[in-house]
Amino acid sequence: MFRFLYIRGMKRLQGISLLTLLLMLVTLACEKDEGCGASNISKTGSTESHNMGQNCMNCHQASGEGKGCFVVAGTVYTSSAATATAANGTIFLYTGPNATGTLVATIQVDAKGNFHTTDAVNFGSGLYPVVKSASGAQQFMGSSITQGACSGCHGVTTDRIWVN
Repeated sequence: MFRFLYIRGMKRLQGISLLTLLLMLVTLACEKDEGCGASNISKTGSTESHNMGQNCMNCHQASGEGKGCFVVAGTVYTSSAATATAANGTIFLYTGPNATGTLVATIQVDAKGNFHTTDAVNFGSGLYPVVKSASGAQQFMGSSITQGACSGCHGVTTDRIWVN
């Protein structure tokens, strides 16, 4: 009888230990890696990004689940119809309109058409974005921006970002 109780008690402990281990793994898997301290910068040719056209800042911010806190992010398309993304271009942020003034930041667009950076960007009184395709075509934004959640407006209240 003692042996039966001992074996039954051990099985309960094993079950509790297994349950505890599973809960720990799930908790660790859901935690944000390094919080806002994580570096996450798009690179030409990379295919690691996701959720094209969505506002990246919804997840990539202090209380979000995305890796790192994006300072500038969005998606570039091949036309104003926004049906295909424009891969491997470049985003430039200038202090003046039409690529004038000082170049403040350069961000590579990845193979999926997404661009993002966790690097600090000094928006000052506003920056003027320029989108350049892999083939060299450019689009200039006529107004300045003071924050970098590009898909927060583009595709919502204004046309999506595009370059052919």
